Amino acid sequence: MSHRRRTIGVVTTPTPSAALTAEAVRSGAGSAMETLDAAFARIDHSDPVLHAFTTLLRADGRAVAAAVDAKEGDARTRLALAGVPLAIKSTVTLDNPVVAPLLAAGAVPVGITAAPQLCTWGMTDSDEHGITRNPRDVSLSAGGSSGGSAAAVASGMVPLAVGDDGMGSLRIPAAACGIVTIKPGPGVVPTQLGADNWGRLAESGPLARTVEDVALALSVMSGRPGLATLSPVPGGTRVGLSTTSPIRLGRDLVRVHEPWKRAAREAAALLGEADLVVVDTPLPAPRDPVLYLARWTSAVARAAEEANLPLSAMERRTRHHALLGRTAFRSGGAGDGDTRWNRAAEALRSEVERAMDTAGVDVWLTPALADAPPEATEWHQRSWGRSLWASMRFSPFTPLANVLGWPAMSVPCGRTRSPLGRELPTSVQLIGRPGSEATLLSLAAVIERDGA
Repeated sequence: MSHRRRTIGVVTTPTPSAALTAEAVRSGAGSAMETLDAAFARIDHSDPVLHAFTTLLRADGRAVAAAVDAKEGDARTRLALAGVPLAIKSTVTLDNPVVAPLLAAGAVPVGITAAPQLCTWGMTDSDEHGITRNPRDVSLSAGGSSGGSAAAVASGMVPLAVGDDGMGSLRIPAAACGIVTIKPGPGVVPTQLGADNWGRLAESGPLARTVEDVALALSVMSGRPGLATLSPVPGGTRVGLSTTSPIRLGRDLVRVHEPWKRAAREAAALLGEADLVVVDTPLPAPRDPVLYLARWTSAVARAAEEANLPLSAMERRTRHHALLGRTAFRSGGAGDGDTRWNRAAEALRSEVERAMDTAGVDVWLTPALADAPPEATEWHQRSWGRSLWASMRFSPFTPLANVLGWPAMSVPCGRTRSPLGRELPTSVQLIGRPGSEATLLSLAAVIERDGA
């Protein structure tokens, strides 16, 4: 079976966007129940290969779809997401404040999606749920930790999914699978992921195939309808382009491969053609090279404690991660106060802001990843070091926005080839200061439109 999976091509099914689906259901040109049945048919066809879902919510979905179809007149036309099939990451429940606004807007839940244990890794696989594969090339991982949500959208099984992002867990799988996502800044979406949202690093956000759908979903999740309107980029916006490796120990520890550098340069050219100023300037990296690891491991240690998950129940790689995090946490890795790691995060924030002020830029543009995603395999049976390096090697750009507490998004731009010769989208990352979500969406829309 594993050999057969490695030779299967791209697993994608055409499906209307969330915006078009909602428009059809609101107008009566389609029904929520018919839309749901079509989504389940796509899932039944594709998910035995992809393993994006851990649980299908057939009864819940049908109940919600029936309620949407029963609405008439203004009650239906007011539903921004009428009848839109929705996949939900396993970190939240249907009544979570992240999901509830989407359901209130008419979205229909279809299933719960896979994530690695404690959302720790950049690859999604486990003994319980198998290996979540990339719809673009099933020999590759879909990324993590929102890998199931990304695979569900990229394959066309659903047009919209929810995930969360503690060190890149939305942007990594979105870039790996060639779709769009945004990690909003703190407080924009009512994120509720344990007591402190993964050491205050994590935010919740939507994944979709288009910037329009991501903006629509974010407007609903945040209760800010204006975010659904993709306005022109504010005049005078300047973008800083950086393709330098963000993980350095006197040299570039992680290599940024040329297709991903090229994607960032292509996006910069598209923005330049839209009369925006793009400045080539290096993005500062942490002066303390252990900063990212300390925040990452201590957040996992705290998540394990909140979930009452004993070390004996953890995978080998996650157990090592949590043990290391307990040591970092005891010295304040994810806590409050004057600690080495909090001082390092504040110093990094000041350095990034100073670099922006010096270069006169408002937004950073980087590659979203440094390389193609790792092989789809049983990473959960491998050592901590191998999983750590696999995650870090292809996704060094994303942790910065979490440590800064700034919004960031990933949008496809360009193409490359997988090791098996499949065409893969490449993607770029946009990072802005707090409150810049609308600007990031507008910039992403330019890249998406002009790069199509």
